[in-house]
Amino acid sequence: MKKIQVTAVAVASAVTYSVTAQLMGTDLSFAVVFACSTAVFTAVLNAGLMLAGALSTSSFRCPHCTFTVRVQHTDAGETRRWQEITADHPRHLGDSRA
Repeated sequence: MKKIQVTAVAVASAVTYSVTAQLMGTDLSFAVVFACSTAVFTAVLNAGLMLAGALSTSSFRCPHCTFTVRVQHTDAGETRRWQEITADHPRHLGDSRA
């Protein structure tokens, strides 16, 4: 996970540098350029971290109701355990076992 975070910061920094270089060529004040650069860095970093989180997340749904579980960074055994839990949880809607 640390590699993904470092990569997200590097990409956000590169994009921010490019945008800042383009904005410095215009007739904008330093405060406006700084604000825009900070906003770009934050937006790109958040997007990168959200994408990384989405790629490492597994979702499991009950086939009979709306019960859903989302887990991150699981191995094969843990994935299988959550599949079994969601397939046979005790709170099925309309189930007599609930």
